[in-house]
Amino acid sequence: MILNPNIKGAILMSLCTACYVISDVFMKYVSREIDLFQITFLRGLIVTLILLVFCFILKVSLKIPNNKDKIIILVRSVFEVLMIYSFLKALFNMNIANANAVLQLIPIVVLFGSFLFLGKQLKRNEIIGVFLGLIGAIIVIRPGATNFNFYSIFALLAVASMSVRDLVTVNLNKKIPALLVAFYSSLLITIVSFLLSSEKVSFLDLNNPMFIFYSAALVSIGYIAAVAAMRFGEVTFVSPFRYTALLWAIVLGFLFFSEIPKLTTILGGLIIIFAGIYLVYKEKNKV
Repeated sequence: MILNPNIKGAILMSLCTACYVISDVFMKYVSREIDLFQITFLRGLIVTLILLVFCFILKVSLKIPNNKDKIIILVRSVFEVLMIYSFLKALFNMNIANANAVLQLIPIVVLFGSFLFLGKQLKRNEIIGVFLGLIGAIIVIRPGATNFNFYSIFALLAVASMSVRDLVTVNLNKKIPALLVAFYSSLLITIVSFLLSSEKVSFLDLNNPMFIFYSAALVSIGYIAAVAAMRFGEVTFVSPFRYTALLWAIVLGFLFFSEIPKLTTILGGLIIIFAGIYLVYKEKNKV
């Protein structure tokens, strides 16, 4: 059976989100033994080595000739570091479904950020999408509720950091391989985590050291699957499958941590997903 390119892209994007969420499960388990910076150092070390091997295999040069691109990659990497720390802080203190539901806001926030900082004029359907996304986020987070989770703020900080990262990336030279950009981001998170870690740690100190390896491998596979998905299928068809992350998060949160998401989380997440898909298909119809 031969699959058409769009179906291949959809499968790969769904695989990507599954890898990332399963990686979150392993990270949440490991967080019971060591602190945040130790976790990101150990995982970052493995991911950096994996990406370095891929750069070698694919003969991707590690040199960045243009100083402007060096600055952009540095700034982009800094915000990716902030995103990872913020999201993991939220993940370790929230249900996986809740944290991932908030993360689905990123495409909508990027759109709004392009209006604020890049001079993009928002159309009516884009304003509707941003507004719906905001409503969905408020329903998920419930800022005025008595059981409001303070760590939702870290999830929002992760959304803001990744959105800035994506907006900064717009000015990056398109000829620079995505693999190289990912390598330098991973390298920075590893170095910063090493400097901020208060205690020495080794894989032998963990009850389940392979969890770190599994997480690193899944993050690497997820990255490769995301790149391949966009190359196989049309962006407007493949992009909505990013939102399968919320489905994976609900299922895996229940299976591994007995987390049952509240109806508000499901409702708010669905509104955010609808807003994102609405924007994608309005853009497709425009084209």
